[in-house]
Amino acid sequence: MRRKLNNRNKMFIGIFSIIVLAIIGILVVSVNLSSKNGSTVYTVSSNSVVFDSESNLIDTSLGGEVMKRWNDSYYYVSSEDDSYDIGDTPVIYEKTKNEVQIFGDTYQIYSDGSIIENTNLTTSNFSKTNFYKLSDRVYLVVSKEIYNADKSIYASNYLIVYIDKKGNASLLNDSINVKTINPMVLIFDEYAFDIANEKLIIGDKSIDLKSINGSTNEYVEKTPEEEINVDLGDFVDKYNSLVNSFQQYVDNTTLLIGSSQQISTSNNFIVTDSSSSSSSSSSSGSSNSNLTNITKSISLRGALSYPTYIDVTYIVSDIADKYDAVYLLVTGYIDGQQTTEKILLDKYATTYRINDLEPKHEYSISLGYMITGTAVTGDTMVTDNIEDVINVRTTNNDMSLTIEKISKGYVYFNFKMSKNYAIESGKISLYTDERYQGAVTIDTTAAMSSNGYSGKIQLVDGTVMELRLEDAIYASKTVDLNVKRKFVY
Repeated sequence: MRRKLNNRNKMFIGIFSIIVLAIIGILVVSVNLSSKNGSTVYTVSSNSVVFDSESNLIDTSLGGEVMKRWNDSYYYVSSEDDSYDIGDTPVIYEKTKNEVQIFGDTYQIYSDGSIIENTNLTTSNFSKTNFYKLSDRVYLVVSKEIYNADKSIYASNYLIVYIDKKGNASLLNDSINVKTINPMVLIFDEYAFDIANEKLIIGDKSIDLKSINGSTNEYVEKTPEEEINVDLGDFVDKYNSLVNSFQQYVDNTTLLIGSSQQISTSNNFIVTDSSSSSSSSSSSGSSNSNLTNITKSISLRGALSYPTYIDVTYIVSDIADKYDAVYLLVTGYIDGQQTTEKILLDKYATTYRINDLEPKHEYSISLGYMITGTAVTGDTMVTDNIEDVINVRTTNNDMSLTIEKISKGYVYFNFKMSKNYAIESGKISLYTDERYQGAVTIDTTAAMSSNGYSGKIQLVDGTVMELRLEDAIYASKTVDLNVKRKFVY
């Protein structure tokens, strides 16, 4: 018996057919895109430097490949099939060839001011200086020497420059990972790179880098620092009083400053030794001729990040002793919990280390000050102000845990760590289907060697196995470094 289809059934069949055809079309387009973008595979040697899309260093000790996928992003795939997103315009440093490889669509700026657009793969060795705009607010400098005016930043061969929307720069290569604040100019060969303003200066030529494919940089020049009038005689009294009680700071720091030095009232600031001089006079302090302009200021100079701590550099200029307190405000994952900490700083120091942080976490660091004054009403007034803010990400732990082989009921593994971040002790534990099975203690000396530490753990029946780094101790504290490796037995 033959059944006739009513109009409703015909409609459902039509809709279903359209959906099937749409799915087939999407699959065809996806395959074509994958074929188009993934047609070229680039081999990466084991002696290379590769960063993922979050600027973390990837372990390339076993070698791998770089390929472009349908989403126009490049991926590094290790020989063990671990996949890492390395962004749209990744840079790879091949140590053996002594060159950098630049992937994707980028712009190269020449010394005569001409600009060319590169696609796919571009290579650059270190025999001559080259400068590239990789993407919005991302640049690459290739030169034998790269440094700022006072050479507090110094790099060789290459340097990747990331600029945030406020004009602050993150500087990255396999040797340094620095976040700076306030304007900086990098010097290399005949070039000067004004980072905050995105200008490349070559001799008497100035190239506006923002005009090359646009920029989302929102940096605005800061207003001049506040100037205050200071009575020089009164200033001398305050300074000498401070010097006389300065030993408490010397006892708590490594500053090589003697507490017997004072200054005298004159048109110049002259340091005198109180052991051979009578006390300084300030009787002329009321004279208008002793009034001089003294600038007070505080500023963050930069930050150097590590897996579990950040070194902050700051400068306090306060010879009139106007700041009652200078502090850091740190927000992020600290000592195992999300929190905000306020840290009082020594005005006479220039660096501070923020400890108890977590690898690959973002932290907001603010520099602030407190000043006590008198309000119009005569009441005491406290001004609490944030001067500079910087966002810094801690680096990866730079450790690797690999499976060497599985044989005769044992799993053989290798654990490596760098001298830049080495734990004091720890163990490699085996879990079977999330159940703890056993562990071996790490030989940390061997783990820091080029061969790493190799060990073995007996296997038990199960489906999914996992090796984990546990009970790791760094700077006498337990740290969770999230180093693990899953496998099937």
